[in-house]
Amino acid sequence: MSSLRAARHLITNNLSLPRHHPTVNARLLPTLSALSPAGNRATSLSSSSARGASCFSTAPHRQTAHIFELPPNLKIDPRVKSSPFYGAERVTGEGRKKGKAAPSVNAAAPVINDSVPNLDADEESVDDYSEEDQDEERVLYNLSTATKPKFAIPLPQRLHVDIHNLATSDSIGTLHLSPQTFGLSPVRVDILHRVVVWQRNKKRGKRNAGARTKTVSEVSGSGRKVRRQKGMGMARAGHSRPAHWRGGAKAHGPKGAVTDYTTKLNKKVRKLGVRHALSQKLLEGNLVVLGDMNLESHKTRRLEEMLVRFGVGKYGSSALFIDEAEDASADYNDGEGDEGKQSGIIYGGLNVNFKVASGNLHKIKVLNQLGCNVYDMLKFEKLFLTLSAVRALEERLEKDL
Repeated sequence: MSSLRAARHLITNNLSLPRHHPTVNARLLPTLSALSPAGNRATSLSSSSARGASCFSTAPHRQTAHIFELPPNLKIDPRVKSSPFYGAERVTGEGRKKGKAAPSVNAAAPVINDSVPNLDADEESVDDYSEEDQDEERVLYNLSTATKPKFAIPLPQRLHVDIHNLATSDSIGTLHLSPQTFGLSPVRVDILHRVVVWQRNKKRGKRNAGARTKTVSEVSGSGRKVRRQKGMGMARAGHSRPAHWRGGAKAHGPKGAVTDYTTKLNKKVRKLGVRHALSQKLLEGNLVVLGDMNLESHKTRRLEEMLVRFGVGKYGSSALFIDEAEDASADYNDGEGDEGKQSGIIYGGLNVNFKVASGNLHKIKVLNQLGCNVYDMLKFEKLFLTLSAVRALEERLEKDL
């Protein structure tokens, strides 16, 4: 039944709707005011103004605390981290009844008319769905269980970071980072983009270097006519070097031109990109400072157990490890002595045990501080730096400042 028919039925029968009747809604108000006579319009307006707070109140509904209804016209996936419902529990069963919104009608308001008119069989229901059906379709979430948003620590407090132990993930001290390397604000996204494009072009390098094919004039073969022009029942052929013949020329092949995809970017801009990438990792809270990366064993399982404490691994985040280990081969003494067993073999500025143990972990990459680059820092979620790597990076990136 449409709202127009319901309004005409009420006017012709001189009936008034009770405040708790389900047909009282916003769409009947303009219809009733338009169809009512001029004499009764003032009365209806005055009565409506007197009971406006009870029937058509704009006050917010009284709901259970932290219970929010997902609008049906919004397609929001609560599993996405950017969703306001991320981590919130869906209200079902008894909790759903508790989270059900209370009616907006004021209970203390006087009852205008308690009598409900008897409508015809085809006019019994104005709304398409009953109140119970509408309650079943509602999607409610308890926002008190949602994940709290994380905010960045402001400068200069952000530069004070903890030093963690690799084996136990416990804090063993604090460190104040250099603001010229780790405290750039705001982070220049355009600089990061330029450095990433330069890196990818450099990796692409030069293509088709030296590749060259022969044309018809360069292929070895006679220029004599192979067969006569007509009367053989075969296609005409002027020589034995066409591109579609065996041993012939190559059509539209490479001519030895070298395609160079590399681009130029100033060294100062490249260093600036590394500093902005380090500042971005610190801003996100994904920068972890380690005392060292020395391991006593080269077993992958031992390293994997250590990294689980940092939330890194197969079911965790990806990580980039950067170190600048000093060469301790003189203290190794061919595997004899306590100092050699603790430090291990250092090759290329990295601990060999750590390098070997992380070889089978696909979400982990280990680099020396000289190989620290913007592309890898943006690709991996977390960045682990040792104290020696932090000291070497600050010294190298701030040299020309």
